[in-house]
Amino acid sequence: MLNQGYVPCDKQIHIKLSEAELQMIRDRMAQMGFKNLSAYVRKMAIDGYYIKVDFKELFEVIRLLRIDSNNINQIAKTVNTYGCVDGKIISDMKTEHEKVLKKVEKCFDKYLEI
Repeated sequence: MLNQGYVPCDKQIHIKLSEAELQMIRDRMAQMGFKNLSAYVRKMAIDGYYIKVDFKELFEVIRLLRIDSNNINQIAKTVNTYGCVDGKIISDMKTEHEKVLKKVEKCFDKYLEI
């Protein structure tokens, strides 16, 4: 979330909006996480655009990578303890690993579009 601290301002501008336009501004403001209409309008007027990145998908990828890493560590521990590991376990882990890699690729492609 953005730091929306108080910024002392002493100048005003007045604009007229239809009810629909005001609602569109409020909707976009909410999507961006702004709670202060003045701060939002000022930011948009000065910068012209604002990009909000939703990191939920990235956090999910990170979670899956942690699980993947834990699986690899479990296999390494089993090999070091017993000297071998079941081929089905390796095959299943490889399948899951490929799914994780596809999610990583999809996630990063999405962020590169921004």
